[in-house]
Amino acid sequence: MKRLLIVFPVVAAVFLFSRVALALDPIALPVDRACVVVLDPGHGGEDTGATGPAGVNEKDVTLAVAKKTAELIKAKTLCDVTLTRADDTFVPLAKRVAVANALNADLFVSIPVNAARRKAATGVETFFLSVDATDAEAQRLADFENSAGAMKNPSVTSDDLNDILLDLVITGAHHESARLAEAVQTSLLAGGGSPDRGVKQAPFIVLNGAAMPAALVEIGFISNKADEKRLKQEAEQTRIAQSLYNGIEVFLKTSAQLAKGAK
Repeated sequence: MKRLLIVFPVVAAVFLFSRVALALDPIALPVDRACVVVLDPGHGGEDTGATGPAGVNEKDVTLAVAKKTAELIKAKTLCDVTLTRADDTFVPLAKRVAVANALNADLFVSIPVNAARRKAATGVETFFLSVDATDAEAQRLADFENSAGAMKNPSVTSDDLNDILLDLVITGAHHESARLAEAVQTSLLAGGGSPDRGVKQAPFIVLNGAAMPAALVEIGFISNKADEKRLKQEAEQTRIAQSLYNGIEVFLKTSAQLAKGAK
């Protein structure tokens, strides 16, 4: 318990262990009934995130896309949607997932924008939590995202992640996170011409301790001049939001079908 309290507040830990007590069956989340979705626009406030060659800030793109995705979910489902930040506000990484746990959310999707030293890098990739990164590039990205407001976030060790991952595996939430990541990645690829960088695993603090299916979606490379120009356009933000919604919808419907079949 002590290690869990390092990661997020007491109330979040209580919700985590309440989810651990659930059965291993897939979570039933039909789109035609009430559920709770938490969307997490990356960065915010003093933490601008990465900045593109033309000066576009990551925090502005992520907030715009998250708001548009939330509007679609509200319009097309009975689900309640909460944003971890609804304006240009800094929210510590550990608090973001704590919000989802406190709401007993059914799923959590974090939305940052990628950046790389290689300016030609492009494409979309989706992550779920793991102690070990899929590759060196995934670890580099996790390190960058985890550095956001580092002084305002509790330290997280591999032991903390191992303990939490064990709980997630027991409840089936870790498996569900992999399925959520796959659904969102597939939808993003279907909705546009971005190269496929795959579904990967990495130790993202913002996913650490999630007591529900959780994924982090890198929607493009703001360090790429062409991507930056595209990402700042409202039409592209709307397209990405539609793709994110489609992936979430597929995940919810599939979850409901799996749960029904397990009975």
